[in-house]
Amino acid sequence: MSLLQKTTILLLLVFTISSCSKTIDDEIPTKGDGTEPVENRFDYSTLEDGIPESVVYHVNPKFPVRTDSLRILAIGNSFTDDAMQYMDDMVQLSGLDYDRLAIYSLTEGSSSFDVWIGKDYEASVIQLRHESGGAQMKSKGSLHELLAQNWDVIVIQQVSNLSFDWKSFSSLKEYEEKLLTYCTNPSVCLAFQLVWSHAAKEMPYVLEGNIACCKKMMKRYGIDIIIPSGVAIQNARTSFLGDNLNRDGHHLNMCEGRYIAALVLYEVITGKSSIGVHYHPENMTDFMCKRGFGIIIIIIG
Repeated sequence: MSLLQKTTILLLLVFTISSCSKTIDDEIPTKGDGTEPVENRFDYSTLEDGIPESVVYHVNPKFPVRTDSLRILAIGNSFTDDAMQYMDDMVQLSGLDYDRLAIYSLTEGSSSFDVWIGKDYEASVIQLRHESGGAQMKSKGSLHELLAQNWDVIVIQQVSNLSFDWKSFSSLKEYEEKLLTYCTNPSVCLAFQLVWSHAAKEMPYVLEGNIACCKKMMKRYGIDIIIPSGVAIQNARTSFLGDNLNRDGHHLNMCEGRYIAALVLYEVITGKSSIGVHYHPENMTDFMCKRGFGIIIIIIG
């Protein structure tokens, strides 16, 4: 299965395609009680940085198709944790060769690109969290030591309160250079999690900005493996689930919210259809899960 070409991303449709067909542009977003239009929708002028469109800082290798193992490291913040909670349960019931898979994460609350760039890569001792798989990687050491392994894919993301601000992506070139310099696999792929907006009633225009920045990032920084968790969550919000997927206005709830994000991540990093996932949280019924979790490919280029 071919994963993501430069102009495609995976879009998770939740429950039924018909119930999730609405997009953020189908109606004018509103505040609070839904009566007052939002005045400051995303300003596309923030995408102007004076750098020619032809300038590309990095060309991503093709997503690895390996027979011996697949080693994945996700670096981010609490939104990374949201997407990872059910990963091991899904993988163990997926039919994948568990012993050949290694999924680890490194997270710190509210961490942006700049926070990770500013870390002491040599002195501080850091602990990776093992998320899934039987293949073992070095999980404790300096950030340099942990990156200096044969990772196949490194997943990154921008902190949610900057994910729609293109100016905050100006440091991504330096961040890419650090990751690619320290990782010992010259063919390592960089992937990007497109995060969800905060509860839609609070910031209904933010996902529009997230997507716009993501498109620009793909062209400028060459990261073309996109994990569109934010698009999936927004589609779920337009279904019968409504805007009830956040537990605190920002992070996803422990049931449907985190499950949806995990399905998207699972699909992208394993290359297997999430339709065949046989796991769901205990407080979700088989009936709910069979109502149409599916995957389609859309063109965003």
